[in-house]
Amino acid sequence: MNLRQQDNDVRASADGEIDAKTGHLDPLLQKTATAFGGDTHVHSAFLVDAHDNVFFTVSNREHGRQYQVKRAASCLLRPDPGDKVLVSGDVAGGLYIIAVLEQGTRGRMILQVDGELAVSADTLSLTGRDRLTMQTDAFSLEADSGAVNTKDWSIKSLDYTLTSVELNVVSVTSRYTGDQRESYYQSVSETTSRSARYVTGTDTVKAINIDYAADFIARLNGNTTFINGETIMKVDGKQILMG
Repeated sequence: MNLRQQDNDVRASADGEIDAKTGHLDPLLQKTATAFGGDTHVHSAFLVDAHDNVFFTVSNREHGRQYQVKRAASCLLRPDPGDKVLVSGDVAGGLYIIAVLEQGTRGRMILQVDGELAVSADTLSLTGRDRLTMQTDAFSLEADSGAVNTKDWSIKSLDYTLTSVELNVVSVTSRYTGDQRESYYQSVSETTSRSARYVTGTDTVKAINIDYAADFIARLNGNTTFINGETIMKVDGKQILMG
């Protein structure tokens, strides 16, 4: 037997062993896996079928796999049913959605976190092209200075309290409508070019001293007019006309 024949025999024997082993492994290689082992790493795209407050049900329909996974803390965009997500991890350590690859329903994104969310930046801008809506049980805003520029501004509140050391209101037209108004001031000073007031009921003014002065004409007119001076009543003028 020469060396070439020996090599052929060894190669034929090795091929026989490989074929025999392959024959035993064929059923395992051809079998579709339905679950990963605890130490098998998963990093693949899945579709979200459903979700509750904690877990998301994702599936890979091509391989027939379905898992209950959690959302990673860094994935702020909440996955919704029909979204394609990237799942990473292993069964033993945990499977997590780390990113939303595609949204099933476009036009609406929800950023959701569990607990408290704090955003810190030197300059922070929020822009809503059509609308900016804020809804919460309690709202607090603290700033050294503030400005609101808007064409139309409306505030609706059951109880509204405004406290200010100095309040300046500039308006072309001001209207106040209500059932009752009460004002308490230490002093009031008003300067107007023209003032007109109409009272449908009784206009009552009570003061310790009343001082009315007119540069040109002072007129007091009534169907029945009473002028009473309990102690002294004085009428003085260059001309006094009665009747």
